[in-house]
Amino acid sequence: MPKNLPIKEFTNIRVTNDGFQVVITRKKHELTAYFAGHTPESLRAAQRHRDRLLRTLPNKRRNPVPRRVLQALGLSEPVVGVFRPHGRRHYSVLYTDRHGRKCTRAFSWKHQDEIEAYAQAIALRNKALRRRA
Repeated sequence: MPKNLPIKEFTNIRVTNDGFQVVITRKKHELTAYFAGHTPESLRAAQRHRDRLLRTLPNKRRNPVPRRVLQALGLSEPVVGVFRPHGRRHYSVLYTDRHGRKCTRAFSWKHQDEIEAYAQAIALRNKALRRRA
């Protein structure tokens, strides 16, 4: 892989000066593997290793978004930055306001449907991301 190409972001894969590094963290324990070189072969090896680890390790979300909620909104994966705290009946959104301050907002499904609460949380997250761009 030529060095003058822009570096792309890979999920759980970092581009280092010497090659690729696979990093996965679970319960404050970091699993790391290095793959030398910036070749397509070393990238594929890193991706295979990452995929094998992700299949064997438990899900990092302690309280995942229910599949029925994702399907109702036409999503295949949960939205990054919107999570469901363990033991709570709301979705929390982490975002940065107009002044650069970190904020959290909760969308409860006590007085509304859980699907609607998740949709509102996603809408706020997207609005905050558009403001940053």
